[in-house]
Amino acid sequence: MAESGDRNVTAHETIDERLLNRVIFFTDAVFAIVLTLLVLDLRPPPGDRPLSSPGMAQELWGHFFALTMSFVVIGIFWVAHLATTRRLHRFDWPSVVANLAFIFPVCLLPFATAWWGSAIASPLPWAIYCVVMTITSLGNVALVLVSTRDGGRLMVGGVTPQERLYRAARAASPGIAFSLGVAVMAAGYLQLGQFCWVLIPILLLICGRVLKPRPAAQA
Repeated sequence: MAESGDRNVTAHETIDERLLNRVIFFTDAVFAIVLTLLVLDLRPPPGDRPLSSPGMAQELWGHFFALTMSFVVIGIFWVAHLATTRRLHRFDWPSVVANLAFIFPVCLLPFATAWWGSAIASPLPWAIYCVVMTITSLGNVALVLVSTRDGGRLMVGGVTPQERLYRAARAASPGIAFSLGVAVMAAGYLQLGQFCWVLIPILLLICGRVLKPRPAAQA
């Protein structure tokens, strides 16, 4: 009986590992496709001397600036997902649902980026872009909270409340930055609001200094 139970546990762990791998591989594929779609939207302008036209040069610069920002922020989201899932060793369906809720707004980022890049000085595309980024950040927070619930029973070594708060705060940092971008735009400073992304590393640094759990002192 003991041997049969051991085999069942081993089989269950193997299934968990397989399912976790499918979730992670699927998410990585979504991120790769999203980044590819961003680049495909960047097309060379027509004509032999496209940069001689101020309007054409401004449009090209707008697309490139929007693409670069999106690439960096999506990279941050991917690294955050990697940090969240690297210690997972048990599979459960709530985490899968939370993961899907996270990657859905990620799939909207090429659309939001293309719209904003085509009208870089317009407030509405920028507002939509910030909203999509904020929703993506909220989805990341939800994924962190779901996967670390119950003391981190799904993760190797568990998760303390302090670490859970630290992870959630880091996940919320892009959303806070882009929410401030909308607020600054609403106050009449569109160009200043479009540089709200520089707050992301600052917020991450603050989280590391204030909320990051410190290693226990050696006796």
